[in-house]
Parts: sequence; C-alpha cells; structure tokens
Amino acid sequence: MLILSQILLKSWFKSLLTAVIVLFLLITTADLINGFLQGKDFSQILLEYALKMPDLMGKMFPICCLIASLFSLNNLKGHSELIAILAAGYSYQRIYTLIAGCALVVVFVQFINLGYVEPYANKVKRQEITKSRDSEGRYLTRSSIEGGKFWYKTSKYFASFTFFDRKSLSLNDFEIYYFTPENLGSKIIQSKKATYQPDSQKWLLTEAREIHSLNQLSFPVQNDIGDMLLSLQEVPEDFGEFEADLTTLSFVGLYRFVSRLAKTDLNISEYEIILWNKVFLSITCLIFALIPVSTIFNPNRRSSSFGKNVAFTLLTTVIFWVLYTSAVALGNSGNLPPLVATGIIPIILLSYVVITFLKNRKLSF
Repeated sequence: MLILSQILLKSWFKSLLTAVIVLFLLITTADLINGFLQGKDFSQILLEYALKMPDLMGKMFPICCLIASLFSLNNLKGHSELIAILAAGYSYQRIYTLIAGCALVVVFVQFINLGYVEPYANKVKRQEITKSRDSEGRYLTRSSIEGGKFWYKTSKYFASFTFFDRKSLSLNDFEIYYFTPENLGSKIIQSKKATYQPDSQKWLLTEAREIHSLNQLSFPVQNDIGDMLLSLQEVPEDFGEFEADLTTLSFVGLYRFVSRLAKTDLNISEYEIILWNKVFLSITCLIFALIPVSTIFNPNRRSSSFGKNVAFTLLTTVIFWVLYTSAVALGNSGNLPPLVATGIIPIILLSYVVITFLKNRKLSF
C-alpha cells in the first residue's frame, strides 16, 4: 500500500507543480507585456509584478489544486494504473484521504500567503508605488493602524479616528492635534463623532472637548463645547483611502483590529469579510482538490479526455469566482452576514464533495 500511495503522491504533486509553472508563466508574460505597453520602466514593472504576485497566487492556488487532482487521476486512468490500484485493494476512502492530505499542504501555503505575505507586499506597495496624498496637498503621511486607530498628518495638524462610516459619512472617536509652525502643540479637540455636512462642507463634532494653550507657559485650559462645526482639509472620499491600510495587516493583526471594533456598535461587516476571506480562500484549495476525485468511481480510461478536463477546469473556475464575488458583494452591502457571504459557496462545494463520496463509495467496478 505504501508503494501505491507514493505513486498517487508523486502524480498529484507533479501535476500541481506543472499547473503552478504554466499559470505562472502565462500571468508573467501577460503582465510584462501590459507593463511595456504602458511605457513603464523595466525596474518598475518588475517591482509591481513582484508585489502583485501574492494576490495572484492566492487566486491561482485553488485552480492549481483542481488541475492537480483532475490531471493526475486522468493520467493514471490513461495508463490503466488507477484501475490496477483499485483492484489491489486500495479503497476509495484512502484515495480521498491521501489527496486531502496533499491539498492541506497547499492550504497551509495559501494561508501563509494571504495572511502574511500579501499584507507585507501591500505594505511595501503603499510605500514604494502608490501616490501619496502629499502630491495633492492633503495628507503628508499616514501611520499604521496596528494601535487600533487611523492616524494622518497635514501641514497644520495631526488627526486620528477609529472608524469611518461611509453610510453616515462620520468619523468615530475623532481627535485632532493642532501644532504651530515651530512644531509645538497648540490645541487638541476630541469628539465622540465627527459627521460631514454637505451643505456647509464642514464636520459636525458631537460631544466635543477642547484643550488649548498647550504652547503657553500657563496650564492648558479644557472646555466642554458640546456640538461644534469644524473645517478640515479632508472630505469623506479621502477617508475611504484609509481602508486600504487594512490590507497591510497580518492575519493576527487584522483579527485583533476587528475584535476591538466588534466591542463597539459599529458596522464592521466589510472588515470581517476581509478577515474571513483569507480563511475560506485557503480552505477552497482543499475543496477544489477533492472535486475531481469523484472520477475514481469511473476508472475506465475511455472517460478520460484532455478537452473535457480543460473545459471542466475553466467552467468550475468561472462559476466559482462569479458566485463567490457575488456573495462577497452582498456581504459588503449588508445583505448577508460576513461569515455567510464568504463561506456559503465553499460550503456548498464541500457539501457536493461529501454527498458525491457518500453516494458512490459502495460502488464497485
């Protein structure tokens, strides 16, 4: 049985490696050509491509697992090896278990890629490639949100907030720190919420508190103002850019950030979807690897066809991504809970795998 397992393992990982290399070369060629057509420098093209790869690999790995199982099993069929393996007493359940074990290796790699490599690449991308707000005269710098708040700096003040609600156009736990041309702190304004007023193009601060005279020799003075209007250089569209900072957090950092927000009454569905997306896209590698295994219940080599394999791969991939992105879109709009939005399609596919196995495991050839 050990020799038979080695044959299956070798065939599966060989097909996986081939799929990764072929898809990698196709994507690389297309991306390089696109960069040259846009007139970019070769060094910039390579940098952008390298930083884009973790995201592309995150989409490639499930497809590669599907191809690995599909072509490895059909290759064994073509040489009548699969029927010989089954005739030797190698059970269907053992084949499922073996391929699931192979796929778990890819699941682990996928999770490390999406949870840690991709955030690091996004962090470098924001530092090296994306245009800063400095060129637009707005943000001079932005900080990481590891501490639980978004921070930014302009030429006149620092500001921070916990969460930007795009529906109500409001900033929660808003604080602004003014400083003088000599870079001395002069005034702090704290508020529970800052809501944008389109008519006046100002921000309405709720339960505001002002601490001023910070740069004077006397003690600072604190005043509870209540509600007040405040002019900022920023408009609501600018704060949407801060959400991109979430993609620079590792899985653990993102989990901690979402956990902190979950203790408030804020709507954090979009952030939870980003978190759960990393989990379910990793599990999808296992599911995609198991979908073609049902072909072992028909080990006749006449059922094997290269054209059918390609068509099945393309069809499965397109259907999955259309349904998955649609479900995520419903989750972002608040029509589905985050866990359901990211998990419903993988769970449906997993149910199909389980039902197919239970239905056919007693068949004989």
